[in-house]
Amino acid sequence: MVTSHRRAELYHWFTALFAAPLADSEIREFSGYDMHAFLDSLATLDPLKAATEAFRRQAERVARLKKPHAELTEQYGRLFGQPSLLDTSTLAPPEDEALVLMSVLLKQHGTHLDDDDPLNICNQLEMMGTLALAAAGAAERGDEPARRALLDQQRELANQLIIGWLPTFAAACREQDEFGFYAAAAELLQAMFSMDLHYLNNVAD
Repeated sequence: MVTSHRRAELYHWFTALFAAPLADSEIREFSGYDMHAFLDSLATLDPLKAATEAFRRQAERVARLKKPHAELTEQYGRLFGQPSLLDTSTLAPPEDEALVLMSVLLKQHGTHLDDDDPLNICNQLEMMGTLALAAAGAAERGDEPARRALLDQQRELANQLIIGWLPTFAAACREQDEFGFYAAAAELLQAMFSMDLHYLNNVAD
């Protein structure tokens, strides 16, 4: 249950980073104790240490800007406006089976985002968090069949969709993000997902 809650927290955090330009209040949190503690906890994991510290440096750099919201919003628009790097069909066109899977998951669980596009990166990341949270709830209720079914759905989503577009997404952010913040966020997402994929495929049961 603890692992599922932690995984859900991470996926929802990455969703918030990429789904919309960060508000002033969210940017101010970069300098706060909670954010430093959160990043410190990630950095204790060896596979995440370098990417976490790179993101921390970028976050601190943003916090020092005179107009951080305006500059970050401008960069967000360049990367995620139109055409958008958040459209997975331009990164790795999905197989029909994978597209049906994501569409079914959206109908079952919904989304907190503005649209329910199954090809939107943020919808897929949020869905991973939603499924992890639901699995934790099933474990708390002692509903083992539901927990295993939710775990299988996470496995399918990770292996059929996310693994296909994420390396291309991270590379595109590195190439196009002159500012560096979103490139660092994408690198951290890729490092976290690599760990999570190993967990889903080899550890989780």
